[in-house]
Amino acid sequence: MPRPLSAPLTAAQLALWHAQARDPDSPAHNTAACTEIRGPLDPVLFAEALHRTVGETDALRVRIEETPDGPRQFPLAIEPPGHGFALHAADLLDLGDPDAVAGAWMRDDLARPFDLAAGPLFRNALFRVGDRRWLWYQRVHHIALDGYGRALVIRRVADTYTTLAAGQEAGPSPFGRFADLAAEEAAYRASEAYDTDRTHWRHTLAGRLEAPTLAGRTAPASRTALRTTAWLGTELTERIDALAGAVRATWPDVLIATQAWYVAQATRSPEVVLGLPLRGRMGAAALRVPGTVRNVLPLRLAAPPEATFAELTRQVVVGIRAARRHQRYRHEDLRHDLGLASTGCPLVGPQVNLLLCDDAPAFAGAPSEIHHLSAGAVDDLTLTLHSRTDDGLRIDHDANPALYTEHELAAHQDRFLDLLGHVSAALCLGPTSSAFPP
Repeated sequence: MPRPLSAPLTAAQLALWHAQARDPDSPAHNTAACTEIRGPLDPVLFAEALHRTVGETDALRVRIEETPDGPRQFPLAIEPPGHGFALHAADLLDLGDPDAVAGAWMRDDLARPFDLAAGPLFRNALFRVGDRRWLWYQRVHHIALDGYGRALVIRRVADTYTTLAAGQEAGPSPFGRFADLAAEEAAYRASEAYDTDRTHWRHTLAGRLEAPTLAGRTAPASRTALRTTAWLGTELTERIDALAGAVRATWPDVLIATQAWYVAQATRSPEVVLGLPLRGRMGAAALRVPGTVRNVLPLRLAAPPEATFAELTRQVVVGIRAARRHQRYRHEDLRHDLGLASTGCPLVGPQVNLLLCDDAPAFAGAPSEIHHLSAGAVDDLTLTLHSRTDDGLRIDHDANPALYTEHELAAHQDRFLDLLGHVSAALCLGPTSSAFPP
Protein backbone atom coordinates (compact mmCIF):
# COMPACT_ATOMS: atom_id res chain seq x y z
CA MET A 1 0.00 0.00 0.00
CA PRO A 2 1.50 3.41 -0.95
CA ARG A 3 2.29 5.82 1.87
CA PRO A 4 -0.01 8.85 2.12
CA LEU A 5 1.20 12.13 0.72
CA SER A 6 3.51 13.99 3.06
CA ALA A 7 4.90 17.51 3.33
CA PRO A 8 8.20 18.89 4.62
CA LEU A 9 8.36 20.95 7.78
CA THR A 10 8.63 24.72 7.77
CA ALA A 11 11.75 26.33 9.26
CA ALA A 12 10.00 26.99 12.57
CA GLN A 13 8.71 23.42 12.73
CA LEU A 14 12.09 21.96 11.85
CA ALA A 15 13.78 23.78 14.73
CA LEU A 16 11.18 22.40 17.14
CA TRP A 17 11.53 18.93 15.65
CA HIS A 18 15.27 18.88 16.35
CA ALA A 19 14.70 20.24 19.86
CA GLN A 20 12.15 17.50 20.60
CA ALA A 21 14.38 14.82 19.04
CA ARG A 22 17.11 15.62 21.56
CA ASP A 23 14.74 14.51 24.34
CA PRO A 24 11.75 12.64 22.85
CA ASP A 25 10.06 12.10 26.22
CA SER A 26 10.19 15.76 27.21
CA PRO A 27 6.94 17.78 27.58
CA ALA A 28 8.90 21.05 27.40
CA HIS A 29 7.43 21.96 24.00
CA ASN A 30 3.83 21.66 25.15
CA THR A 31 1.91 24.91 24.98
CA ALA A 32 -1.35 25.32 26.88
CA ALA A 33 -4.11 27.77 27.61
CA CYS A 34 -7.30 27.65 29.67
CA THR A 35 -10.30 29.61 28.41
CA GLU A 36 -12.71 30.41 31.24
CA ILE A 37 -16.28 30.72 29.93
CA ARG A 38 -18.78 32.48 32.18
CA GLY A 39 -22.32 31.65 31.16
CA PRO A 40 -24.48 28.78 29.91
CA LEU A 41 -22.73 26.30 27.61
CA ASP A 42 -23.95 23.20 25.79
CA PRO A 43 -21.06 20.70 26.00
CA VAL A 44 -22.37 18.65 23.06
CA LEU A 45 -22.50 21.68 20.78
CA PHE A 46 -19.11 22.78 22.08
CA ALA A 47 -17.58 19.40 21.16
CA GLU A 48 -19.09 19.68 17.69
CA ALA A 49 -17.74 23.20 17.20
CA LEU A 50 -14.30 22.12 18.36
CA HIS A 51 -14.26 19.07 16.10
CA ARG A 52 -15.33 21.12 13.07
CA THR A 53 -12.60 23.67 13.77
CA VAL A 54 -9.96 20.97 14.05
CA GLY A 55 -11.19 19.67 10.70
CA GLU A 56 -10.51 23.11 9.22
CA THR A 57 -7.01 23.35 10.75
CA ASP A 58 -4.41 21.55 8.65
CA ALA A 59 -1.70 21.92 11.29
CA LEU A 60 -3.70 19.92 13.86
CA ARG A 61 -4.50 17.01 11.54
CA VAL A 62 -0.98 15.68 11.13
CA ARG A 63 1.58 13.42 12.65
CA ILE A 64 5.31 13.89 12.11
CA GLU A 65 7.90 11.18 11.64
CA GLU A 66 11.46 10.75 10.47
CA THR A 67 11.90 9.50 6.90
CA PRO A 68 14.91 8.95 4.62
CA ASP A 69 14.19 12.47 3.31
CA GLY A 70 14.13 13.97 6.78
CA PRO A 71 11.16 14.65 9.07
CA ARG A 72 7.85 14.85 7.21
CA GLN A 73 4.27 15.52 8.25
CA PHE A 74 1.55 13.11 7.23
CA PRO A 75 -2.22 13.71 7.25
CA LEU A 76 -4.09 12.21 10.18
CA ALA A 77 -7.78 11.32 10.42
CA ILE A 78 -9.48 12.92 13.44
CA GLU A 79 -12.35 10.93 14.93
CA PRO A 80 -15.68 12.64 15.73
CA PRO A 81 -16.71 13.47 19.31
CA GLY A 82 -17.51 10.33 21.28
CA HIS A 83 -15.37 8.14 19.04
CA GLY A 84 -11.82 8.88 20.10
CA PHE A 85 -11.70 12.66 19.64
CA ALA A 86 -9.07 14.15 21.96
CA LEU A 87 -11.53 15.85 24.31
CA HIS A 88 -11.92 15.03 27.99
CA ALA A 89 -15.17 16.31 29.53
CA ALA A 90 -16.13 16.29 33.21
CA ASP A 91 -18.71 17.88 35.48
CA LEU A 92 -16.92 18.78 38.72
CA LEU A 93 -19.79 20.51 40.54
CA ASP A 94 -20.15 17.75 43.14
CA LEU A 95 -16.50 18.05 44.19
CA GLY A 96 -15.42 20.26 47.04
CA ASP A 97 -13.13 22.54 45.02
CA PRO A 98 -13.83 22.13 41.29
CA ASP A 99 -11.21 24.68 40.24
CA ALA A 100 -8.51 22.90 42.24
CA VAL A 101 -9.47 19.53 40.76
CA ALA A 102 -9.44 20.94 37.24
CA GLY A 103 -6.12 22.67 37.87
CA ALA A 104 -4.52 19.45 39.12
CA TRP A 105 -5.76 17.57 36.03
CA MET A 106 -4.32 20.27 33.74
CA ARG A 107 -0.94 20.21 35.46
CA ASP A 108 -0.79 16.44 35.16
CA ASP A 109 -1.75 16.54 31.50
CA LEU A 110 0.70 19.35 30.72
CA ALA A 111 3.52 17.15 32.02
CA ARG A 112 2.78 14.45 29.42
CA PRO A 113 4.75 14.49 26.15
CA PHE A 114 3.21 14.06 22.72
CA ASP A 115 4.23 11.23 20.42
CA LEU A 116 4.93 13.18 17.24
CA ALA A 117 5.00 10.08 15.06
CA ALA A 118 1.61 8.85 16.29
CA GLY A 119 -0.34 12.09 16.81
CA PRO A 120 -2.63 13.82 17.28
CA LEU A 121 -0.61 16.76 18.53
CA PHE A 122 -3.39 18.32 20.61
CA ARG A 123 -5.51 17.53 23.66
CA ASN A 124 -8.59 19.36 24.97
CA ALA A 125 -10.68 19.19 28.10
CA LEU A 126 -13.94 20.87 29.12
CA PHE A 127 -14.69 21.14 32.83
CA ARG A 128 -17.88 22.41 34.40
CA VAL A 129 -16.73 24.16 37.58
CA GLY A 130 -19.81 26.25 38.41
CA ASP A 131 -23.46 26.70 37.55
CA ARG A 132 -22.39 29.14 34.83
CA ARG A 133 -18.61 28.61 34.66
CA TRP A 134 -16.64 26.32 32.35
CA LEU A 135 -12.93 25.78 31.78
CA TRP A 136 -11.78 24.84 28.29
CA TYR A 137 -8.22 23.53 28.43
CA GLN A 138 -6.09 23.31 25.28
CA ARG A 139 -2.72 21.57 25.08
CA VAL A 140 -0.92 21.67 21.73
CA HIS A 141 2.62 20.80 20.75
CA HIS A 142 4.43 23.97 19.73
CA ILE A 143 5.33 22.33 16.40
CA ALA A 144 1.62 22.49 15.46
CA LEU A 145 0.49 25.90 16.75
CA ASP A 146 2.08 29.04 18.14
CA GLY A 147 0.22 31.60 20.24
CA TYR A 148 -1.22 33.42 17.23
CA GLY A 149 -2.36 30.16 15.66
CA ARG A 150 -4.02 29.09 18.90
CA ALA A 151 -5.86 32.44 19.06
CA LEU A 152 -7.23 31.83 15.56
CA VAL A 153 -8.51 28.42 16.66
CA ILE A 154 -10.12 29.77 19.84
CA ARG A 155 -11.91 32.50 17.90
CA ARG A 156 -13.18 30.04 15.28
CA VAL A 157 -14.47 27.58 17.90
CA ALA A 158 -16.36 30.42 19.62
CA ASP A 159 -17.84 31.68 16.35
CA THR A 160 -18.86 28.18 15.24
CA TYR A 161 -20.41 27.40 18.63
CA THR A 162 -22.34 30.68 18.57
CA THR A 163 -23.72 29.89 15.12
CA LEU A 164 -24.70 26.33 16.03
CA ALA A 165 -26.34 27.51 19.27
CA ALA A 166 -28.51 29.84 17.19
CA GLY A 167 -29.68 26.87 15.13
CA GLN A 168 -27.75 27.95 12.07
CA GLU A 169 -25.00 26.38 10.02
CA ALA A 170 -21.46 27.71 10.32
CA GLY A 171 -20.15 29.57 7.29
CA PRO A 172 -17.05 28.75 5.26
CA SER A 173 -13.78 28.41 7.14
CA PRO A 174 -11.80 31.65 7.41
CA PHE A 175 -8.56 29.68 7.50
CA GLY A 176 -6.07 29.36 4.69
CA ARG A 177 -4.30 26.09 3.91
CA PHE A 178 -1.04 25.18 5.58
CA ALA A 179 0.47 24.58 2.15
CA ASP A 180 -0.05 28.28 1.44
CA LEU A 181 1.93 29.12 4.56
CA ALA A 182 4.78 26.86 3.48
CA ALA A 183 4.73 28.31 -0.04
CA GLU A 184 4.83 31.84 1.33
CA GLU A 185 7.86 30.94 3.44
CA ALA A 186 9.65 29.37 0.47
CA ALA A 187 8.98 32.45 -1.65
CA TYR A 188 10.35 34.71 1.09
CA ARG A 189 13.55 32.70 1.45
CA ALA A 190 14.16 33.06 -2.30
CA SER A 191 13.40 36.79 -2.36
CA GLU A 192 15.34 40.04 -2.08
CA ALA A 193 13.49 40.67 1.20
CA TYR A 194 15.31 37.69 2.73
CA ASP A 195 18.68 39.13 1.68
CA THR A 196 17.69 42.55 2.99
CA ASP A 197 16.70 41.09 6.35
CA ARG A 198 19.93 39.10 6.58
CA THR A 199 21.96 42.24 5.87
CA HIS A 200 20.02 44.15 8.53
CA TRP A 201 20.68 41.58 11.23
CA ARG A 202 24.34 41.18 10.34
CA HIS A 203 24.77 44.94 10.61
CA THR A 204 22.76 45.15 13.83
CA LEU A 205 24.83 42.47 15.54
CA ALA A 206 28.25 43.38 14.15
CA GLY A 207 30.85 43.45 16.91
CA ARG A 208 28.36 42.17 19.45
CA LEU A 209 29.42 40.97 22.87
CA GLU A 210 28.26 37.62 24.23
CA ALA A 211 24.68 38.02 25.44
CA PRO A 212 24.75 38.30 29.25
CA THR A 213 22.38 36.14 31.28
CA LEU A 214 21.35 36.43 34.91
CA ALA A 215 22.48 32.85 35.54
CA GLY A 216 25.92 33.46 34.07
CA ARG A 217 25.87 30.08 32.32
CA THR A 218 23.78 28.11 29.84
CA ALA A 219 21.94 24.79 29.80
CA PRO A 220 19.45 23.05 27.50
CA ALA A 221 15.79 23.71 28.23
CA SER A 222 14.51 21.46 31.02
CA ARG A 223 11.40 19.31 30.81
CA THR A 224 9.58 21.72 33.11
CA ALA A 225 9.88 25.40 33.98
CA LEU A 226 9.65 27.39 37.19
CA ARG A 227 7.14 30.22 37.37
CA THR A 228 6.50 33.08 39.73
CA THR A 229 3.68 35.57 39.13
CA ALA A 230 3.18 39.14 40.29
CA TRP A 231 0.22 41.48 39.91
CA LEU A 232 0.89 45.20 39.65
CA GLY A 233 -1.95 47.17 41.21
CA THR A 234 -3.68 50.11 39.61
CA GLU A 235 -1.53 52.69 41.47
CA LEU A 236 1.76 51.28 40.16
CA THR A 237 0.25 50.76 36.72
CA GLU A 238 -0.77 54.42 36.60
CA ARG A 239 2.76 55.46 37.59
CA ILE A 240 4.15 53.30 34.77
CA ASP A 241 1.79 55.08 32.36
CA ALA A 242 3.07 58.43 33.62
CA LEU A 243 6.68 57.31 33.13
CA ALA A 244 5.86 56.09 29.62
CA GLY A 245 4.44 59.51 28.80
CA ALA A 246 7.53 61.22 30.19
CA VAL A 247 9.88 59.21 27.96
CA ARG A 248 7.49 59.23 24.95
CA ALA A 249 6.96 55.48 24.89
CA THR A 250 4.32 52.88 25.72
CA TRP A 251 4.03 51.02 28.99
CA PRO A 252 5.40 47.75 27.45
CA ASP A 253 8.44 49.74 26.23
CA VAL A 254 9.00 50.96 29.78
CA LEU A 255 8.88 47.45 31.23
CA ILE A 256 11.22 46.09 28.55
CA ALA A 257 13.65 48.95 29.24
CA THR A 258 13.43 48.20 32.96
CA GLN A 259 14.27 44.55 32.31
CA ALA A 260 17.24 45.58 30.15
CA TRP A 261 18.36 47.98 32.85
CA TYR A 262 18.04 45.26 35.48
CA VAL A 263 20.06 42.73 33.44
CA ALA A 264 22.78 45.32 32.71
CA GLN A 265 23.16 46.21 36.37
CA ALA A 266 22.92 42.64 37.69
CA THR A 267 25.51 41.36 35.20
CA ARG A 268 27.66 44.53 35.16
CA SER A 269 27.51 44.47 31.38
CA PRO A 270 27.59 47.56 29.14
CA GLU A 271 25.41 45.76 26.60
CA VAL A 272 22.24 43.68 26.84
CA VAL A 273 20.70 41.41 24.21
CA LEU A 274 17.13 40.55 25.13
CA GLY A 275 15.15 37.90 23.25
CA LEU A 276 12.05 39.32 21.58
CA PRO A 277 9.42 36.75 20.51
CA LEU A 278 7.66 37.99 17.37
CA ARG A 279 4.81 36.60 15.28
CA GLY A 280 6.87 36.41 12.10
CA ARG A 281 3.62 36.80 10.14
CA MET A 282 3.77 39.49 7.47
CA GLY A 283 2.30 37.81 4.38
CA ALA A 284 -1.41 37.48 3.66
CA ALA A 285 -1.40 33.68 4.05
CA ALA A 286 0.43 33.77 7.38
CA LEU A 287 -2.29 35.93 8.95
CA ARG A 288 -5.03 33.39 8.06
CA VAL A 289 -3.34 30.05 8.68
CA PRO A 290 -3.15 28.42 12.13
CA GLY A 291 0.34 26.99 12.48
CA THR A 292 3.76 27.76 13.95
CA VAL A 293 5.62 30.78 12.61
CA ARG A 294 6.75 32.45 15.85
CA ASN A 295 10.33 33.69 15.86
CA VAL A 296 12.69 34.95 18.58
CA LEU A 297 15.03 37.76 17.54
CA PRO A 298 17.62 39.81 19.42
CA LEU A 299 16.99 43.26 20.86
CA ARG A 300 20.51 44.65 21.28
CA LEU A 301 20.77 47.57 23.68
CA ALA A 302 23.74 49.65 24.85
CA ALA A 303 23.51 50.14 28.62
CA PRO A 304 26.67 51.84 29.92
CA PRO A 305 26.53 53.27 33.46
CA GLU A 306 26.17 56.82 32.17
CA ALA A 307 23.10 56.02 30.04
CA THR A 308 19.77 57.49 31.13
CA PHE A 309 16.52 55.62 31.40
CA ALA A 310 15.04 57.80 28.67
CA GLU A 311 17.91 56.90 26.34
CA LEU A 312 17.52 53.21 27.06
CA THR A 313 13.78 53.37 26.45
CA ARG A 314 14.34 55.17 23.14
CA GLN A 315 16.65 52.32 22.08
CA VAL A 316 13.89 49.85 22.95
CA VAL A 317 11.33 51.74 20.84
CA VAL A 318 13.65 52.01 17.83
CA GLY A 319 14.95 48.44 18.21
CA ILE A 320 11.50 46.87 18.38
CA ARG A 321 10.35 48.87 15.37
CA ALA A 322 13.33 47.61 13.34
CA ALA A 323 12.94 44.03 14.57
CA ARG A 324 9.30 43.98 13.46
CA ARG A 325 10.26 45.14 9.98
CA HIS A 326 12.73 42.26 9.69
CA GLN A 327 10.95 39.65 11.80
CA ARG A 328 10.73 36.90 9.18
CA TYR A 329 14.47 36.21 9.26
CA ARG A 330 14.76 33.07 11.36
CA HIS A 331 16.52 32.86 14.70
CA GLU A 332 18.16 29.63 13.51
CA ASP A 333 19.54 31.30 10.38
CA LEU A 334 20.96 34.11 12.48
CA ARG A 335 22.73 31.66 14.78
CA HIS A 336 24.25 30.00 11.72
CA ASP A 337 25.35 33.37 10.29
CA LEU A 338 27.10 34.24 13.56
CA GLY A 339 28.82 30.87 13.91
CA LEU A 340 26.75 29.88 16.95
CA ALA A 341 24.99 26.86 15.45
CA SER A 342 27.51 24.34 16.80
CA THR A 343 28.21 26.11 20.08
CA GLY A 344 26.34 26.47 23.33
CA CYS A 345 26.66 30.26 23.29
CA PRO A 346 23.30 31.99 23.49
CA LEU A 347 22.21 34.46 20.83
CA VAL A 348 20.00 36.26 23.36
CA GLY A 349 19.76 36.59 27.11
CA PRO A 350 16.44 36.77 28.97
CA GLN A 351 13.36 37.01 26.77
CA VAL A 352 10.45 39.44 27.10
CA ASN A 353 7.18 38.01 25.79
CA LEU A 354 4.20 40.28 25.15
CA LEU A 355 0.72 38.74 25.42
CA LEU A 356 -1.23 41.91 24.84
CA CYS A 357 -4.00 40.92 22.39
CA ASP A 358 -5.96 38.10 24.01
CA ASP A 359 -9.29 39.47 22.68
CA ALA A 360 -11.19 36.64 24.37
CA PRO A 361 -14.34 35.82 22.35
CA ALA A 362 -17.90 35.18 23.54
CA PHE A 363 -19.60 31.80 23.24
CA ALA A 364 -23.22 32.51 22.28
CA GLY A 365 -23.10 35.60 24.45
CA ALA A 366 -21.14 34.01 27.32
CA PRO A 367 -17.94 36.05 27.85
CA SER A 368 -14.60 34.35 28.28
CA GLU A 369 -11.11 35.02 29.60
CA ILE A 370 -7.96 33.30 28.37
CA HIS A 371 -5.39 32.13 30.93
CA HIS A 372 -1.99 31.25 29.45
CA LEU A 373 -0.49 28.21 31.15
CA SER A 374 2.61 27.47 29.08
CA ALA A 375 4.26 29.00 26.00
CA GLY A 376 6.68 26.13 25.49
CA ALA A 377 10.31 25.53 26.37
CA VAL A 378 12.22 28.06 28.49
CA ASP A 379 15.92 28.21 27.63
CA ASP A 380 16.97 30.74 30.27
CA LEU A 381 14.49 33.22 31.77
CA THR A 382 11.37 34.77 30.23
CA LEU A 383 9.47 37.81 31.44
CA THR A 384 5.86 37.68 30.17
CA LEU A 385 3.68 40.78 30.13
CA HIS A 386 -0.05 40.09 29.94
CA SER A 387 -2.89 42.26 28.74
CA ARG A 388 -3.94 44.97 31.17
CA THR A 389 -7.13 44.46 33.17
CA ASP A 390 -9.14 46.66 35.50
CA ASP A 391 -7.14 45.12 38.36
CA GLY A 392 -3.75 46.10 36.92
CA LEU A 393 -1.05 44.17 35.14
CA ARG A 394 0.10 40.55 35.44
CA ILE A 395 3.80 39.69 35.06
CA ASP A 396 5.16 36.14 34.94
CA HIS A 397 8.79 35.17 35.37
CA ASP A 398 9.47 31.71 33.90
CA ALA A 399 12.88 30.10 34.33
CA ASN A 400 14.85 27.02 33.37
CA PRO A 401 15.30 25.02 36.61
CA ALA A 402 18.70 23.83 35.35
CA LEU A 403 19.86 27.44 35.74
CA TYR A 404 17.75 28.92 38.53
CA THR A 405 16.33 27.75 41.84
CA GLU A 406 12.89 28.82 43.01
CA HIS A 407 14.55 31.14 45.52
CA GLU A 408 16.75 32.73 42.84
CA LEU A 409 13.81 33.23 40.51
CA ALA A 410 11.73 34.86 43.26
CA ALA A 411 14.67 37.11 44.13
CA HIS A 412 15.06 38.23 40.51
CA GLN A 413 11.36 39.07 40.29
CA ASP A 414 11.45 40.96 43.59
CA ARG A 415 14.45 43.02 42.51
CA PHE A 416 12.90 43.73 39.12
CA LEU A 417 9.71 44.95 40.80
CA ASP A 418 11.72 47.06 43.25
CA LEU A 419 13.50 48.70 40.34
CA LEU A 420 10.25 49.23 38.46
CA GLY A 421 8.63 50.79 41.50
CA HIS A 422 11.62 53.04 42.08
CA VAL A 423 11.83 54.47 38.56
CA SER A 424 8.07 54.83 38.17
CA ALA A 425 7.78 56.67 41.47
CA ALA A 426 10.65 59.03 40.81
CA LEU A 427 10.14 59.40 37.05
CA CYS A 428 13.90 58.98 37.16
CA LEU A 429 15.57 60.12 33.95
CA GLY A 430 19.07 60.43 35.38
CA PRO A 431 21.99 57.98 35.19
CA THR A 432 20.79 54.39 35.40
CA SER A 433 23.30 53.42 38.06
CA SER A 434 21.90 56.01 40.47
CA ALA A 435 18.47 54.40 40.55
CA PHE A 436 19.41 50.74 40.80
CA PRO A 437 18.28 49.41 44.17
CA PRO A 438 20.86 47.75 46.39
